[in-house]
Amino acid sequence: MVVRIRTHRPNEPNQPGDERGSKTFLLGAGAQKAGTTWLYRYLQASPQFAHGYRKEYHVFDSRDLPSEAWMRDRILKLAEDSVAAARRGEPADAEVLHRASMYADPAFYFDYFAGLLRRSPDIRLAADLTPGYALLSVERLRELRSGFEDRRVRPVAIMLLRDPVDRIWSQVRMQHQRQPEKFEVSAEETLQQRYADPQYARRNDYHRTIEALDASFGPGGQVHYAFYERLFERSEVEAICDFVGIDVHTADFAKRHNESTGSPDSLAEGTIRAVATHYREVYAAVAERFPQVDLGAVWPNSRLL
Repeated sequence: MVVRIRTHRPNEPNQPGDERGSKTFLLGAGAQKAGTTWLYRYLQASPQFAHGYRKEYHVFDSRDLPSEAWMRDRILKLAEDSVAAARRGEPADAEVLHRASMYADPAFYFDYFAGLLRRSPDIRLAADLTPGYALLSVERLRELRSGFEDRRVRPVAIMLLRDPVDRIWSQVRMQHQRQPEKFEVSAEETLQQRYADPQYARRNDYHRTIEALDASFGPGGQVHYAFYERLFERSEVEAICDFVGIDVHTADFAKRHNESTGSPDSLAEGTIRAVATHYREVYAAVAERFPQVDLGAVWPNSRLL
């Protein structure tokens, strides 16, 4: 099953320069733990893709979101350390300084990706797949779109959706795996205690992200939605390649990136039901937005509601 939701096809331009083969910037707006790293690695393997120095730049979430102030502080601290090294006559990290410059003035962000795209006539695509962008406002997303349009780059957006229970369970397992010393209980007990916590809940608010993307990249733009559970299929990567305007190339569907240990199936049914019930609104909104999708088949946990 392939889910392809967009306002028009790449070979049906809505403005000059939108035809297939033009320069395209792909904004990845989440979701976290929904396959964005696998997708980026797949795109990166294309000779038509311009890889920068990161998959995730965290420019606009660190600027706009109070919850991501730690990322802002990290970006600026790294820049301060690099400047201090330069003052001592030691090598400075140009990438760190450049990312800080994008934080200070977003014009550097747009110019950077436009420059990547114009390195070669064979390059068609560049991307920033930062899951935190799922939390951006409509106003910021519109600014992102217009910033690239002003530079004659076709801006498009993608969002990967994953069953809310499985996504949050994967997030919890990842945190336990990376920093076990911070937890005194099992991963499932952490999930039971925190599934409604904003740290986890806001990244499950798919319907809010969809509304923002539809409002900003909808009319006159492009947005593509895909389900994580169907991402690792040739039909889906063909759909994504067609959407962004690059040729299909071989995919390693067996490879997973940043995969958490433990299986979602290890959760007790009572835990699954409690989490799914809490996110009932999300399941309902996704079912309404994508009526052509058999959500019960794609997200079996929705059947518990």
